Amino acid sequence: MYKASIEIAAPPEKIFEFMTDPKHVKSWQPDVVEPRPLPPGGLQVGSHVGGTVQEYGRRFDVDLLVAAMTRNEHIAYRMEAPTASAYVEYRLVQWGNYTWVVSTAAMRPKGFLASLYPVAKGLMKRMAQRKMRSRLNLLRAAVESHA
Repeated sequence: MYKASIEIAAPPEKIFEFMTDPKHVKSWQPDVVEPRPLPPGGLQVGSHVGGTVQEYGRRFDVDLLVAAMTRNEHIAYRMEAPTASAYVEYRLVQWGNYTWVVSTAAMRPKGFLASLYPVAKGLMKRMAQRKMRSRLNLLRAAVESHA
């Protein structure tokens, strides 16, 4: 399990709206080159969202199934990509004028990565946590600069 958190100077409502709006995804998830629009009926448990990602020179589609959601407090996705399956969640906790955003993820590599996982687990964990922290830093910068 991987975990990262950050404090953002904005209310949970603003952060939740920003992070779940496809037009803002690229500002804090730079690997996403083509986000999918929200499905008819909007974002809800059971909705499929996602997009096309370019990562390490490869371009592929990622499907995110909204597994759980409490608007402005929590959202969890089941992610499927060619290289991994994952469960990713974000919790938003208001703390005075700030909001703590806590991200956790559990990942299961697929294909060639699955065969490397037993020997490269530590490296993969460090890479995943570094990426999570980087994305949260981008989210903070984007939300705090967004009018």
